[in-house]
Amino acid sequence: MNEALIVPVAALGDGVQREMRALLARFFEGVRAEDFAADLAEKDRVVLVRAPGGALVGFSTLKLYRTTATGAPRRVLFSGDTIVAPEAWRSPAAVRGWLRAVLALRDEAPEPLDWFLLSSGHRTFRVLTTLFRVHHPDPAGDHPALRRRLAAYARERYGDAFDADRGVVRLARSVHRLRSGVGDVTEARLQDPVVACFAARNPGHQDGDELACLCELDRENLTAAGRRFLGAR
Repeated sequence: MNEALIVPVAALGDGVQREMRALLARFFEGVRAEDFAADLAEKDRVVLVRAPGGALVGFSTLKLYRTTATGAPRRVLFSGDTIVAPEAWRSPAAVRGWLRAVLALRDEAPEPLDWFLLSSGHRTFRVLTTLFRVHHPDPAGDHPALRRRLAAYARERYGDAFDADRGVVRLARSVHRLRSGVGDVTEARLQDPVVACFAARNPGHQDGDELACLCELDRENLTAAGRRFLGAR
């Protein structure tokens, strides 16, 4: 069984950081040491997923911060570099470990906590739609309040690189692009409403465009599948 644990970024040794960068480079083009280091340096925590033999098979970097971008103070959890290797897709450990970690962060303060992430592939987008009932974007409909908060967070963080009309972040130089064969959007996959929503909203994903997404991290917002991942009855 794979094991997931959350570690402060300050506690990561050089060896673990090299493992993380190598895993990211397996699935993304354009992974440069300086870009990886810069992303990691601004994060607070990382969720590490290891196989029974100890090999790193997944990770997600996290940054918890407060902002008044929406006009009122709010807490935001931003996901940075994230990858789970195919050999770990069938194990619930990665999602369960991440979910327990972020809900623990939600419980640290009485204020709500928003999850702000960028999705460069439909698999990451599916995690959002699988775990949470209300989110933006949503194949089933629109959530104006979430959409407005997301736009405020994205403009604050990315400025003009955020395309508000499409809801995507388009950097001048795409830092990471999924390698060919990893998360390709095929005609067969487009029959899935989640994949179709991702592709329609982020047609430039193959060039490195990233779809901005948002939901509130709360147990009441979990789907039935989210509760099963969490291990709750």
